[in-house]
Amino acid sequence: MNTRNNIATLTMVVLSLIMPTYLVAQEPSIKEKEGERKSSNEDATFFYNLSQFLIPEPTKNFTPPSINNPGPDTANFPNSPYTLPKGMFYLETTPFNLAGNSASNSRTFTTPSLLRYGLTDDVELRLFTNGLTIQNDNPTQTGFSPIVFDIKIHFWDENKDLFLPAVGLEVLLQTTFGSKFLNTGIQPSFSLLFSKELIWDTLLESSVGLQSTDIGFNSVGDSYELNVQGALTKKISERFAIFAQTFYNGSVDPRFANNIVAGGGAIYSLTETVSLWGSYNAGLVKGQPPYLTYLGMAFAF
Repeated sequence: MNTRNNIATLTMVVLSLIMPTYLVAQEPSIKEKEGERKSSNEDATFFYNLSQFLIPEPTKNFTPPSINNPGPDTANFPNSPYTLPKGMFYLETTPFNLAGNSASNSRTFTTPSLLRYGLTDDVELRLFTNGLTIQNDNPTQTGFSPIVFDIKIHFWDENKDLFLPAVGLEVLLQTTFGSKFLNTGIQPSFSLLFSKELIWDTLLESSVGLQSTDIGFNSVGDSYELNVQGALTKKISERFAIFAQTFYNGSVDPRFANNIVAGGGAIYSLTETVSLWGSYNAGLVKGQPPYLTYLGMAFAF
């Protein structure tokens, strides 16, 4: 069995070991920020009732959907260590996602989408794909990117007294369910996620992980590499924020090929359950895509 299969097997073992630990927890932590809305269980959504059916918690209170808590993950490169409250559902989609042409990568247009579901307050099930994918090779190739199964686990909240960040773990497995020319095999990735609130309504998010070099749009051999992401977000108002971001060897979700990228963008909460964002970023490695730009939106249910 080669290295890739060993890592893929290890990924499934990790998932099978971690899940029971969190599903049988007697007192799951409830991440409630100041001002979080509460509502009667009589107002509960279908997704909340489904989570209660799967994992009954009679003392658990329904939390109405909010796009601001914990917020969308695909607005910037790193993912938050915070998971959706139990029963909450997010749809995050980026209908415009463009990477520029380079010596090693053709110009690539994708439409990434991420589905997120709070199984418990600390365990989130996720399904990701880069969606419709158009690569401007000669000839142009169009297809559907592979589906990625993903799980995110929240370990602990930020400790402001000790100046320690919130911490989480994300484990994903890219499948072969997609167009043949985009199929790079079953590929795993592991990432530790961090978040720390700073002064002046500023939030620092970062993540570091190990991923296959064949994940996403890469196909450079059976090996693994370090990937690092960071973002600094400044709240301008209750609805509007700006951010600066960077990544080394790609984002947490396999949305981009290998590169070193720096840029920024903005995010706007249109309503309590709808958010919009946009970003432009420059590639810093010669021979890699010179720019990455995207526009996206998210919906909470």
